[in-house]
Amino acid sequence: MSSQTENPIIPAVDRFLLLSGLLVCFFVAFIFPLPQTQACTICVPFPEKTLADRLLEFDEIIFAREVENSPYLFAPVATLKGAGPEKPIKVFCDSSTRRKLQFIPGSVVVLVRQKSAEDWRVITFADNSYQPFIRAIVEQGGDWSKGSGNQARLHYFSELLTSEHSLIQEQAYLEIGRAPYSTIKTLAPAITTQEIYEFLGNFRFIEWHSLYILFLGQSNRPEDRAHIREQVESGVRFSTTINLAAWLTAFVEAYPESAIDEIETWYFSNPGRTEDELEQVMTSFSVLGSQQPIAELPLFPLRDEIVASYGTLLNHHPIMAGRVARDLAMWQVNAHVDQLTIIRKEMVLSPSDAYLLDNYLSMAGSFPSPVPEG
Repeated sequence: MSSQTENPIIPAVDRFLLLSGLLVCFFVAFIFPLPQTQACTICVPFPEKTLADRLLEFDEIIFAREVENSPYLFAPVATLKGAGPEKPIKVFCDSSTRRKLQFIPGSVVVLVRQKSAEDWRVITFADNSYQPFIRAIVEQGGDWSKGSGNQARLHYFSELLTSEHSLIQEQAYLEIGRAPYSTIKTLAPAITTQEIYEFLGNFRFIEWHSLYILFLGQSNRPEDRAHIREQVESGVRFSTTINLAAWLTAFVEAYPESAIDEIETWYFSNPGRTEDELEQVMTSFSVLGSQQPIAELPLFPLRDEIVASYGTLLNHHPIMAGRVARDLAMWQVNAHVDQLTIIRKEMVLSPSDAYLLDNYLSMAGSFPSPVPEG
């Protein structure tokens, strides 16, 4: 008989230890360390599977409509990928989608399956305007996985960011928003300044503003830089955190000579700043510091400035030690070891923060030190 059968009830202490172990494993897998080509966590904080991701997983994809007077029986309208069925398919479909099929002329559901032996299932609803978008994804998906396919994919979706179809616009945002920040910067010219301000003026999409704020940060116009400073200084005064990481990132791009010092003074030197505010600042700095060095800038002084500012952060907000250790390990730089060692010994930390500090301190000696200022 298995041990599970012999001990059906796990003692409370064992359950706690098991849960702690699982939490540590979670943070090991998803938080530490991250690759240098990491996605821009400002726009899409957590990896999110897009419609394109889901469509490209399947070998058979069709458009279908419900057979009249035959609930849950769907007839194929068009085959997008694979052989397609020769007769109607029995598929469950929720009542909301069925009503839309009934009242929106020309609308369909997208049915998918991986192999012919599997059952079909509904992946999304598509009106007349959404159908060409889905068809284009399926047709181009094969090329997106080859060579420079990712760039072609990003270029395709960047042209849809201003689509009037809300679902297309949403999918375009998710595709671009999870790209590396260095890639997002190259896509900024595809969006005009007027389009940026129009989008930022629409507060129905305030959760999507981050991407457009990052685009604005690439502008060379003095009035745009002044607007960015105004927004950041307003956030500093009122301790707001909505899209703060994006505004700070744009601020650094607009004022590269002074921005890190100003942000350090506003946030890291101020013991009254909240943990939520500091998380936003560190999200910005993590993204900025994770850009790849270029040939003309091999020592990457921006990252060195950020690393130096973390010393001030640890002095006034030691609670952020885990996040600091995470960035330093990701960037493979030896810095603030003494401060982090003291914090590890004297503070009670969460399991995840304790792991991040222990892991970083164990390997910091093998990393190079940052370049001294000047």
